[in-house]
Amino acid sequence: MNLHFLRTIIAVSQYPTFVAAGEALGLSHSAVSVHVKALEQELQVVLVDRKRRPPVLTDKGIALVEHAQRIMGITDEIKALASDTTLIGSLTLGVVPSSLVNLVPPALAMLRQAHPRLQLQIRADLSQELTRLVRNRDIDAAIVTAPAGPLDGVRVQSICHEPLNVLAPASAPEQSVRALVAAHPFIWFNRRAWAGQQIERYLSDHKIQPRPVLEVDSLEAIEALVRNGIGISIAPQRACAPPYPDDLKVLPLGAPQISRELALIDRVNNPRSRLSDALYQELTASLTRFRQEQITAGTT
Repeated sequence: MNLHFLRTIIAVSQYPTFVAAGEALGLSHSAVSVHVKALEQELQVVLVDRKRRPPVLTDKGIALVEHAQRIMGITDEIKALASDTTLIGSLTLGVVPSSLVNLVPPALAMLRQAHPRLQLQIRADLSQELTRLVRNRDIDAAIVTAPAGPLDGVRVQSICHEPLNVLAPASAPEQSVRALVAAHPFIWFNRRAWAGQQIERYLSDHKIQPRPVLEVDSLEAIEALVRNGIGISIAPQRACAPPYPDDLKVLPLGAPQISRELALIDRVNNPRSRLSDALYQELTASLTRFRQEQITAGTT
């Protein structure tokens, strides 16, 4: 069976038209049609319902795509064995949403520049769900809030620590965490997230009772809500993010300050460990560049 034809049927499943699938592969519309027809003749099944506009995969076509994706993953790994310097293959990466804004994009850009034949797929979700997907082999690796303890069969590589801060409008007169929480409505950072649970434990351990008004997933949304006087919050300071603006009052949480740890996790004996290790190197390099830029900016 021709592997090029399998790549074509995968593209047909990913794009709305034969034309779009062909453009993604560098093929003409007619070439895509020829590849699909060749597969249909070889298998003696109808893969695409051409009566519909645009054409859509049949049930047999969808089943073939699932098998083809596994086959292409294996062939990419085989090709990667022959390369010592250039990474070839695919990496399915999970990322907590807050890291998709500042930390991850520069690292992915550098990784793609160094290894243009590497294919990346990104899934955003909470740390707990991403960890489950890694353990179940549904994704290859994930950037998550580091688990509290060791996980069987999971390798954890620390990326950085993000300090937890109390955020309030700059006009708020209170000067302590307890006073701020007592005086203002409270905006929770998602308590299904591990960082949100960490914040909830701190408040409970210190017998600080907030008056919740909202619970929000996005750190950017939290900052905007606080800035506009909706309430105060406690949230991690995103790695590689610019400094907080002057219209926010920022107090460290705890003494010494508490932080959440970001880590790259993958399975022990992961067949794509070279890919995840390369990503880890780019993440740490991006952090180093950011810190050097901050130092340079502070001295000018």
